[in-house]
Amino acid sequence: MIAAFVAAMAGALIAAGPTSPTPTPTPASPATREAFDRGRTAFGRAEYQRAIEILRPLLYPDVALDSEGEIVQAHRMLGVAYLFENKPDEARREFEKLLRLRPDYRFDPLLDPQRVVDFFNGVLKEEKELIDAMNQRRLQREKQAADKRDREAARLRLPPAVVRYERHSFAVNFVPFGAGQFQNGHRRKGWFFFGAEAVLGAASLGAFATNLGLYGLAPNRKCNVETMSQCPQQSIDHSEENTSQWLTGVQVVSGGLFFAVAIWGVIDAIVNYQPEVQVPESTPGKVARAPAPGVRFSLSPGGFGAAWQF
Repeated sequence: MIAAFVAAMAGALIAAGPTSPTPTPTPASPATREAFDRGRTAFGRAEYQRAIEILRPLLYPDVALDSEGEIVQAHRMLGVAYLFENKPDEARREFEKLLRLRPDYRFDPLLDPQRVVDFFNGVLKEEKELIDAMNQRRLQREKQAADKRDREAARLRLPPAVVRYERHSFAVNFVPFGAGQFQNGHRRKGWFFFGAEAVLGAASLGAFATNLGLYGLAPNRKCNVETMSQCPQQSIDHSEENTSQWLTGVQVVSGGLFFAVAIWGVIDAIVNYQPEVQVPESTPGKVARAPAPGVRFSLSPGGFGAAWQF
């Protein structure tokens, strides 16, 4: 009846919370070490009462030993000594404390007295639920510690973060047709300068080529009347000359606008210039998007290049 009550109380304590904490060992003095050796010697000589008198003050009321192994041995020797001194309650108390420290502790039937083995096994059977719960908590703590070690090892194995930068050439800012804007990542402005300069440059070159092709370096003046002498001033045909002058005007105006837009583009590129730009890394599990179609300009010692990517 008492054993069943003790087992029920132990189960209630396990369900309510952790068992009583393991006594915290304090640094042992030389006198404590000597007392432990004397108690062990007395136990080895089967002087059980003397062993109890020496070992008990090392555990009660405070633990004076500084090694868990010595604390376990002290409870073991006290339990056996109490048992042979016919004090089963005290022996049970020591064996219970021993099991709380070492849930997997067992006496060896080949080396230890059968009386001790049977008594200890009876305590073990009564404390089975308590021992199982303690073992479960111990395994859980070991698993948590192993998981923590695995996480730490995995963290140490991770490669260092690599930040990539793209270097930009300052000389590209002076290249027309929006090269500086494309380098700075301003694609809309790049296309604007590219289109405007292309149209203006084409207009200026077209007007110059047309003027040169049609009229040469100087337009001819025709006479509207046939005469053997100098053509009268009022009869001179100025149509080709006027057309040539108009083409020259188109050439100059469009050329001037071309250089104005080009200078504007250079200033804008220099203002927004960044020597280095961080290259965004692709997110794991996502497919990197292909670069948008466009023109890429590059400047190298070998010259200036342009490429269309799509």
